[in-house]
Amino acid sequence: MNGTVGLGIVGCGDISVHHIRNSLDDPRVEWVAACDVRPDAVRERADEFDIPGRYADPDDLLADAAVDAVVIATPPTAHAAPTIAALRAGKHVLVEKPVAINWVEVEAMVAAQRPGVVGACCSSRFRSTPSAHAAAELLASGELGAVRRLSANALGPPPANYDGTSPFMLYRPNWGNQGALADWGCYDLDFLLGLCGWSLEPTLVLAETRNLPDVYRAIAEPRNDVEVQVGALALMTDGAVLDYRRAMFAAVDKARGEWWIECEDGALELNMLPGTPQATVHRYTAGGVSSEVLVEEPYQWPMIHRGPVIDFVDAIIEGHEPMTSLVNSLTVQRLTDAIYASAESGKARAL
Repeated sequence: MNGTVGLGIVGCGDISVHHIRNSLDDPRVEWVAACDVRPDAVRERADEFDIPGRYADPDDLLADAAVDAVVIATPPTAHAAPTIAALRAGKHVLVEKPVAINWVEVEAMVAAQRPGVVGACCSSRFRSTPSAHAAAELLASGELGAVRRLSANALGPPPANYDGTSPFMLYRPNWGNQGALADWGCYDLDFLLGLCGWSLEPTLVLAETRNLPDVYRAIAEPRNDVEVQVGALALMTDGAVLDYRRAMFAAVDKARGEWWIECEDGALELNMLPGTPQATVHRYTAGGVSSEVLVEEPYQWPMIHRGPVIDFVDAIIEGHEPMTSLVNSLTVQRLTDAIYASAESGKARAL
């Protein structure tokens, strides 16, 4: 495909602004249609960005001949139906994260995808940065040897002067009764697995989750009692291990985050969020360990919001796979579902 890609967006909430605004400077991108069940939301977004096609029904947007590809920016419980409809209509599709609320929905998306039609997920956001590209290239080169351990440890303190209005998952049932794992876990898992070229598959997982601590529960009873902390240990193919923890309301005084990929001959120390340095490689040497900063300059947030749409357009025009395909998303969702199942049962879960 050459020239421009006519993009339509289904769901005109806050996230739609990021998709549209941060991709406007790419001459290949043309936003041609917007859709939402809320007429005021469609009008606001379309007026803001001068989008001609305005619809209340996704089927009407899909019937618009100007629409080549669709971004699904609805809440997670409303991802599957418009995604499957768009894929069946032969439209390329980029789905917001989390891709769905269970692996069955993602499998149905994959089944609906026709040859030559691009299906992608926005969980790739944090692999749009220079540090992620440098890390992926180093791992693909084989210089550090086989991957042995993936780890993420991301902890956030409770909100200051907590008033019972956050995190938002506690008050949005349209998130499918999912919490921190669905919201941020998809990013963490996509980041680590994607940097390894999607070469590793989970085989067994043991996990635990925790809901809102009692001291905060006493302030405001949540409407949607979902997890705010998750920990998991997973066995992967090729003898690798995933060690994962993500926690909101952690007993820490400030936010902390570490993402590591340990290999036979060294390790990558990564910062998924803005910060310095972004990527450091540690190599075993006869004298100990040598360290080299690969990327020091932190990125800006617009880069990650721009990343999925531009990568999506690249994949459509150039005819290659996106950073995170729907098949890749199925791997992340299967692991996510297994973590939830293991935490609920208290037993290891095979995949």
